[in-house]
Amino acid sequence: MINQQKPNILYLGASEGFFSREIFRGILSMRPAGCDWNFWSLPLQCSIEDLKDCLKMHSIHGIIARGLSKETATFISASSYPCVFIRAGENESAEYINGPHPDDEMIGKLAGEAFSLLNLNYWGFIHWKGVMWSEARRNFFQTYAESHGVNNAILSLSKKDQQSWTAVEEIAKWLKDIPKPCGILACNDKSGLDVLLACQVLGLRVPEDVAVIGVDNDRLMCESNTISLSSIDLKAADTGSAAIIQLGKMLGLIDTQTTPPNSQASYIVRQSSQKVDNLQLIYRKALDYISSRPLCNMKVTELAKACGVSRRSLERAFAGCNSESPATAIRKSRVKTIIKLLQEKSSSIESISAQAGFSDAAGLSNFVKRLTGKNPGSFRKL
Repeated sequence: MINQQKPNILYLGASEGFFSREIFRGILSMRPAGCDWNFWSLPLQCSIEDLKDCLKMHSIHGIIARGLSKETATFISASSYPCVFIRAGENESAEYINGPHPDDEMIGKLAGEAFSLLNLNYWGFIHWKGVMWSEARRNFFQTYAESHGVNNAILSLSKKDQQSWTAVEEIAKWLKDIPKPCGILACNDKSGLDVLLACQVLGLRVPEDVAVIGVDNDRLMCESNTISLSSIDLKAADTGSAAIIQLGKMLGLIDTQTTPPNSQASYIVRQSSQKVDNLQLIYRKALDYISSRPLCNMKVTELAKACGVSRRSLERAFAGCNSESPATAIRKSRVKTIIKLLQEKSSSIESISAQAGFSDAAGLSNFVKRLTGKNPGSFRKL
């Protein structure tokens, strides 16, 4: 880090919704890594005049924005403020977007691989018309299907239908004529649940007739249905962290050689895409919870509670799916993340210790040496 006074950063974006909250969590998670800056926020629907007042009042140095109106985005783009624009629901004309975003190609690949393993020869995609990220996911999934000689039907829902019961009706009408069994990739988890409802309306079996995969891995949403929704976890918090690093480079506060977190999207299997036993569901839910809090020194009882089971059931799930215990999985995740942070020159051992919940660097050193046999310094990049 370059030593300067704390900059004032304005976050201008939605605060509701799983993906938005994960973005903000990723932004704030960079504080222990050295980005302990002053953060300010404004409602997404604020006027240009309100925005001008905020910029002046707080002496803003840089902006992170997501999902702005065209008018507000144009104003910021024309200003002298360094800004990282994160993609949201804009259409393809939003050329000002310059920030990090999830790997849409990986989404198509993961879903395609899952459907191929299930020997499904007919696929489909639920697309939200006029939304940039949905366009990208549709295109990459279509490309993957074509490269593997698979038929892929696409249903495009208009903006007025995307958030209403009409979406379920449109999906049911479309799904009725698609050859079965088939695999359906929805552009997000909301649309994935709409597919499950459409299957219920038609009396189709899930996953025997229709296998369904969503995108985002909003755990509360995915597990709210009687048939839990398989989903692709985009590691959205990493997008927020990457945005902070990008803005820091623009402001000259972060070394240009610093690399942003690069956790790949992963496929989270639940009941909507294949038959899984309860132990496997508990096991995957536990791993999902651990990966969302990789530095947390959580207790096994805390993990069991998060999974909605007893400690004994959790341990039985791990024994049935893996040879290691839940405690071992927690420790491995923790030390793996610590090593990754140690390899970044921008993070001091003291800041990593605080981020990982140790009272001092000695505690971190003892933990790393106990699990790897090496001192933390040996993992630092030369």
